[in-house]
Amino acid sequence: MKRALILANGNPPSKRLFKKYLASANWFICADGGANTAAHFGCAPNLIIGDFDSVQKESLRVFSKVELQKLKDQNSTDLEKALTAAIRKKCTEIVVLGATGGRLDHAIGNLSALAKFSRKTTIKFIDDTGEFIPVGHKLEIMLPIGTGISLLPLSRCSAIVTRGLKWNLNNESLQLGIRESTSNIIVSSHVNIKVRSGHLIAFVMNPLK
Repeated sequence: MKRALILANGNPPSKRLFKKYLASANWFICADGGANTAAHFGCAPNLIIGDFDSVQKESLRVFSKVELQKLKDQNSTDLEKALTAAIRKKCTEIVVLGATGGRLDHAIGNLSALAKFSRKTTIKFIDDTGEFIPVGHKLEIMLPIGTGISLLPLSRCSAIVTRGLKWNLNNESLQLGIRESTSNIIVSSHVNIKVRSGHLIAFVMNPLK
């Protein structure tokens, strides 16, 4: 199993969180301005990729021996470029830090990329508040009782069935602007979520928050 860590240009993760996932990564990629955070942490990536509109000159100087891929393609975001690079490296698990916070349009675009690329490999977005996990058609996960969880529909999601939550859904639909499912609570350590159609993201809150 080959794991990649991608550091994006949203709100920087804590150094504790960064070090935790760096330790288990086989390949570390910075998406453009994510290299600024890596430079602050003093950890060189294997690759810096993007259109280089956010990475600072000082960061490039610090990482002068790191492979750079400057891509001007405006049909994909810097994070999408990094995800594509990780998939080409045959990474079967990808953790993305720094994908949330910052500009709201960027954060929404990043969540869209999470849904899009989750069809190709296993991806999670993680920050210091919790984890964003694509549900696909079925998600089974073991979690501590009392943990908070929200279900975020990126498109119309139909025939959703959940088990293990305080307020379960039974063949119900979710859609932004119509109905969402936020701030639920896990009441069984074995959580099961099924979705017939649509892109659904589970946000599992950090139990410490």
